[in-house]
Amino acid sequence: MASQRDSPVTVQEVGKLLFGRRCRLALALWIMRQDKPRFFQSQPPKEVIFPGNAAEELGKLVRLGMLEEERPDGDRRVWYNRTDSKLWKIIEAAAEAVELD
Repeated sequence: MASQRDSPVTVQEVGKLLFGRRCRLALALWIMRQDKPRFFQSQPPKEVIFPGNAAEELGKLVRLGMLEEERPDGDRRVWYNRTDSKLWKIIEAAAEAVELD
């Protein structure tokens, strides 16, 4: 009988087991892989995170110092800027550990 440990894991599984919610690792990977460090709240695709959960999860990354939030006057969009936080190295290591790079 094969153990669960022998089974391949997906981004969603690692995200849920390691980070508490399936979408957190996938969202962080999406942010990390963007060509530009700036993006708006509704930009992450629904395959990465359900749009209704984006604000909450992005807010957690802001709280951790991994993102900075911007709300420019006259712009309805909420913008985020990726910081140079050392916590991004955890995301890089998680991606490498599950061979996602």
